[in-house]
Amino acid sequence: MADLSNFDVVVFDLDDTLYSELDYVLSGYHFLSELIERLYSKVTYKTFIEALKTKVPDVFSYVIEEHRLPKTLKEHLILAYRYHTPNIKLHEGVILILEQLRSKNIPMYLITDGRGITQRLKISSLEIETFFESIYISEEVGVGKPQPDSFIAIQRLHPDKSIVYVADNPTKDFIAPNQLGWDSIGIININTRVHPLTSDYTQAANIWLDQFKGLTC
Repeated sequence: MADLSNFDVVVFDLDDTLYSELDYVLSGYHFLSELIERLYSKVTYKTFIEALKTKVPDVFSYVIEEHRLPKTLKEHLILAYRYHTPNIKLHEGVILILEQLRSKNIPMYLITDGRGITQRLKISSLEIETFFESIYISEEVGVGKPQPDSFIAIQRLHPDKSIVYVADNPTKDFIAPNQLGWDSIGIININTRVHPLTSDYTQAANIWLDQFKGLTC
C-alpha cells in the first residue's frame, strides 16, 4: 500500500497507469474492423486479434494483405486508429483516488507521451480532464520522457513541495522525477500491460504495486 495523501503534489502517467493500454488497442481494432466491413464488406476483426496475439510487427499491413485490401488503405487506417473515440475505462480504484485527492485539495497533474489529439481523446473518454491542474502531452509540449521538461515545469509551480509520480514504464517514466528528487510509484498490471517489464524494473521506482488499487489516500 502507498498513501498519496503523504505528498503535497501528485503527478500521474496515463497509458497503462490509469487505464489498460491493451483496451485502447482492442478498441481501435474493433473500430477499424467495423469501418472496413462497412466500406469493403470484409470481416477483419479476428485477423487483427490474431496479429496482436502473434506479435505481428506491422498489424495494418498484415490485415490488408490477408484480406486483399488496397495497400493505400494503410495510412488511412493508421489515422483512423489514432483519431477514433476509444472505448476504455479507468482501472479499479482510480476514480476514488482522484476524488479523494481533490477533496483534500492536493494538486494533480498528468504527464503522458503521445500525440495530442490521441491522448486527449483517451482523457475525454475516461472523463478525467477536470481533475488535473495541467496536462502535459509530449507532442504538445515538444518533448517526451525521459526528458525532464514537463517535470521541471511542475516543480517550478510547487517549489520545496513533496511530489510523487505514479507511472508504469521502468525504461523512461521515472528517470526525470528520480533525478529531481521526487518520490516514484510504479504500477505493474502484469496481465494487461503493453510494454514488458525490464529485469531490473524494481530499481526504477521507489515502490512497485501490483495494481493501481493498491494506492490509498
